[in-house]
Amino acid sequence: MFYRIRKVSVHQLFVPTLSISPKLLFMKKSLSCFTIVLGLSFANAFAQHTGRCMVQKQNASANTYQPKGIITDRAMVVIPVVVHVVWNSSEENISDEQIRTQIEVLNLDFNAENEQIGNVPLIFQGAIADVDFEFCLASKDPEGNTTNGITRTQTSNSLGMGGTTALHYTEQGGHDAWNPDKYLNIWVTKFSGNIGGTASFPGEGPTDEQGVEVNYKQFGTTGTATAPPYHLGRTCTHEIGHYFNLEHLWGPNINSCCNEDDGVSDTPNSCETYINQCPTGNAFSCTQPDMWMNFMNYTDDACMAMFSKGQKERMLAAMNSFRPGLLNSDGCETVPTHEIAEQNSLEVFGNPVGNELRFKVNASRTAQWELVLINAIGQVEQLGQFPANQLFTLSFQAKTSGIYTLVASQNGRLLSTRIVK
Repeated sequence: MFYRIRKVSVHQLFVPTLSISPKLLFMKKSLSCFTIVLGLSFANAFAQHTGRCMVQKQNASANTYQPKGIITDRAMVVIPVVVHVVWNSSEENISDEQIRTQIEVLNLDFNAENEQIGNVPLIFQGAIADVDFEFCLASKDPEGNTTNGITRTQTSNSLGMGGTTALHYTEQGGHDAWNPDKYLNIWVTKFSGNIGGTASFPGEGPTDEQGVEVNYKQFGTTGTATAPPYHLGRTCTHEIGHYFNLEHLWGPNINSCCNEDDGVSDTPNSCETYINQCPTGNAFSCTQPDMWMNFMNYTDDACMAMFSKGQKERMLAAMNSFRPGLLNSDGCETVPTHEIAEQNSLEVFGNPVGNELRFKVNASRTAQWELVLINAIGQVEQLGQFPANQLFTLSFQAKTSGIYTLVASQNGRLLSTRIVK
């Protein structure tokens, strides 16, 4: 069974006096934070973390985190994702479909649309944030070529590449990051021991190692990710929170947590991690009810539900200050394939679209074109055949907000354009 615990490095570890399972495994990685997974006997014992494992090490004012005017509240921030599957056994080589389920979870969680949101206690419902982050598997690689946003690398390492430097480098048996300024790199692999994942906080560690790592047994909601309590994709949600500079709700030191916090004003101080727990109603560890359902806790996946508005502000500030390249990345744009000689094109009228999609295929010859619609996680919807040079209107009312790609094909010709709803 997996458990997510405070991320520490071996040299930073101070263990309170109690019986600790010998199964506890720590993996050292300079300046990185780990999700440690361990036995229940250590459920409420945590390291005395002498240095706050986040940007505060490099930016003394990081704890204030006010947005700097680049982005504060916009309709959507589209984040191109590349998933590097580094595998040894065939079980570790997870399917495209399993990867797509994880992207779907991220979009639900970061937009306050998951099933669990209705279970948030009344006292915290006003704090629920729609972060407005839209994650999509990249459709364009760093060289401008068409991609499905997934790489696959077989490694000879059977012990587990997770948490190692080698994972991030092709020549060492892993896979090189795509430009970390333009893509969110996620490595999915086996970890040695019961470790769920790790993430790099903004501004720390080598540039080529920026991103998120997740155990293949906790990535997505199908395939290898079927064992509770971490089987609903929330490990990746949690780690991306760290990637955008969110701390755990108890702050840097679990031993003095009621007197310290995570630097976010609307997440009450907490002294309980809720590991292997799924509370209902109000629960207390300090003077105010704990936000146990927050993604930055260790609550079971089935009970996680929300980011707060203060956490949203902090993530936007991290985007502004440390990851601004993601804001103008073209990684989710379809590679242009217009027929230059015949000047064929696919035209959308009104983009972003509302409840109706109005489009026209402009072509030198009137012919039937096959149209399909592809959503951000790669699911394809057949729209049918439409003659060129005519305006058509289709209902878009039932579509969820997000990024779509409209593709028209005819006798080997391919036209495409991106749609935002």
